[in-house]
Amino acid sequence: MSQDFCKQICYTVLVMTKKTDKKLTFFSLFAGAGGLDIGFKAAGFESLGASDIMLDSEKMFKLNWPNEPFIREDVRKLSAKEILKITKGVRPDIIIGGPPCQGFSIMGDKNSSDPRNTLFEAYVRIVDELKPTCFVFENVKGFKTMFGGIFFKKAANSFALLGYDIYVKILNAADYGVPQKRERVVLVGTRKNYSYQYPQKSESGIGGIESYKNVEEAIMDLVGKSDDFPNHISLNHGDKVLERYRLIPEGGRLPSPEDLPLEIRRKNFGNTYTRLHRKKFSPTMVPGNNAFPVHPTLDRSLTPREAARLQTFPDNVIFTGTRKTQCVLVGNAVPVLLGTHIAKSIKSHLKEKNSFKKIDLLIGKNEQLPLNLPEDESNLKKDDKKLTFVDLFSGAGGISIGLINAGMKPILCSDKDKYVAATHRHNFPQIPFIEGDLSKLEIEETIIKTIGKTEVDFLVGGPPCQGFSIFGERRFLNTQNREYNPYKEPRNKLVHVYLNYIKKIRPKWFLMENVPGFASLDDSFFLKSLLREINKLGYKNHEWKIINTAEYGVPQQRKRFILIGNRIGNIIPWPKAKFFAKPEDWQNSFRTVGEVISDLSEEKSYKKFKNHEPMNHSQHLVDRFSFIEEGKKMDLSKLPNHLKKAMHTGKTIKNYSHVYKRLDRNKPSTTLVPGHSAFPIHPTLNRNITVREGARIQTFPDNIEFLGPRSEQFRQVGNAFPVLAAEYIGNFIIKAINNDWKKENISELAHYSLIDTPRNLTKTELV
Repeated sequence: MSQDFCKQICYTVLVMTKKTDKKLTFFSLFAGAGGLDIGFKAAGFESLGASDIMLDSEKMFKLNWPNEPFIREDVRKLSAKEILKITKGVRPDIIIGGPPCQGFSIMGDKNSSDPRNTLFEAYVRIVDELKPTCFVFENVKGFKTMFGGIFFKKAANSFALLGYDIYVKILNAADYGVPQKRERVVLVGTRKNYSYQYPQKSESGIGGIESYKNVEEAIMDLVGKSDDFPNHISLNHGDKVLERYRLIPEGGRLPSPEDLPLEIRRKNFGNTYTRLHRKKFSPTMVPGNNAFPVHPTLDRSLTPREAARLQTFPDNVIFTGTRKTQCVLVGNAVPVLLGTHIAKSIKSHLKEKNSFKKIDLLIGKNEQLPLNLPEDESNLKKDDKKLTFVDLFSGAGGISIGLINAGMKPILCSDKDKYVAATHRHNFPQIPFIEGDLSKLEIEETIIKTIGKTEVDFLVGGPPCQGFSIFGERRFLNTQNREYNPYKEPRNKLVHVYLNYIKKIRPKWFLMENVPGFASLDDSFFLKSLLREINKLGYKNHEWKIINTAEYGVPQQRKRFILIGNRIGNIIPWPKAKFFAKPEDWQNSFRTVGEVISDLSEEKSYKKFKNHEPMNHSQHLVDRFSFIEEGKKMDLSKLPNHLKKAMHTGKTIKNYSHVYKRLDRNKPSTTLVPGHSAFPIHPTLNRNITVREGARIQTFPDNIEFLGPRSEQFRQVGNAFPVLAAEYIGNFIIKAINNDWKKENISELAHYSLIDTPRNLTKTELV
């Protein structure tokens, strides 16, 4: 055998070996604590990098995997160009990741308007730009069915149009060696022309990732070893918490609040007062400092390390940040061993051509799922069971959208404004809309005729509020410079028009919203008069409250007067606040402006989104804006003299209105008021926010388009009731009706975990 021939054989073997040994690569989106990443690396994949918006995620990656590139960026701003820069031009074979799931989680508030619900669109865009062979998209089980499955279907359709076969299956981590019942929707897309098969159930570990049969196997060796393991620090619980823990049996829950001693009751117990059982699986880990369950044998909640074990994280993976941050990172993660099994199945799919039946195939390449279910008999019957509502003084439809999202069925909407009518008919062509003055007899007759014999469960409406608003003519009450008589203001009489419709329609429930000033104007004269009339109409169960919509997930400090009543005897179910200005460890902080409009700041977004054209401010105004600091009002002392003068008259302006206020990215917006120049200034750009940005702050979905001149679009958005707040209220009205919440049969549990305790109105208020 010649020497050259031997060299040729050796070279061929070397080349073949290199090809065989070449690792498949992946890039991770929404990386979090890296649970899915570790799983893929354990299965033999090579990481090209990861991305997440969380600073603590970046810190954790840099500590544990310092050589792995990481991009801390809002995924909506992340581009393929940025990714390819850190991967040195290498396109990943697989993209993995799971967008935030709070809007779809059964443990959350199931908010259809949560902006995180549409983050899948950014995932789709990046897949389109990078064109990996496969991708893995995971989310909570509810993603597939919540809100009629609309977001799930849109995601699947979007991926299919990119040329991917789309597979879907709900996997339970407990079936793969994870000591935790944790169900996840796992959507896999592949460009290969042969089928993909999900991993078979297995209790074995893979690639050094250990499996556990139960809680005992996973964590009981950690007892008394706080100094030996990272992140193994327990909370110092207070005496009341310890007393509650002692009452929880192994594998059981805390007794109902009404069965607890008064001294250890709390307004909201949530779902965290559950003790693990050593011989069983853990329930699903959820993020939060106080959200982890109670140790099987010790009177304390789990440490981050114990929770990480239940998520099958190796002990050498260190979680950074505060203890609360560590708990969030652990609780949000994909169990590592589940990720490993998924990765192994993807590897087999890519390396070995197979002949599996396409059992879990959802849709093929370029196919589409119908977004609306067929109008068959079963669906019609289901729709008939929905609670019905009529929306008067509807405006652009903020309340209507919220109630529809909550599961109610609209019968009719009405408003006198022609631009509102155009907006409404454009967005909701299927909903009858009556345009006209609601105080006119002919409009009243048309509305009554349109409703016909349909029973109205819920009548809602917000009569114009300008006469009661402190921003309107009311500010001149009792002033010497200008006279304002609230009894001569015609718009103030529209409250009685609304009362007339309650009388004519006789809904089971009603809701009236207005500005807070309605409750106090002229020593509450208007409110007291309204309550007297409500009693006369037979609506004995009624309550009013001033709510702050920021407490219900709206990124805006917007206070509204709400009056709710019914004639069927149910209590008034005021939903408890879900978001807080100064949250405790287990609570959510107010949502911020930055959360909802940060992706709208780039110029390329102006054409992409409807109603998102910035105003053409004069240079004089732009210069004036530039002197306003983020989160602050205009400081006249900081303005150059030439900017203190009005452009047209040249006179020095001594007073600037409240609109000269720049929003703060890290806080909720101030109350939006109608008017194209009344909207506040963008947090970072020297311009007023756009109609679309205002709509985001009002929690309108992006598919809602506002018609009419731009000044009218601003007015429609500024006058609207926030969609998300309406959805919260609608959800609780439905609960009150379906569960027959009356004083005699409602459990005290509801007052501790779901609703605010009803407040008895004073005699003075009723007189």
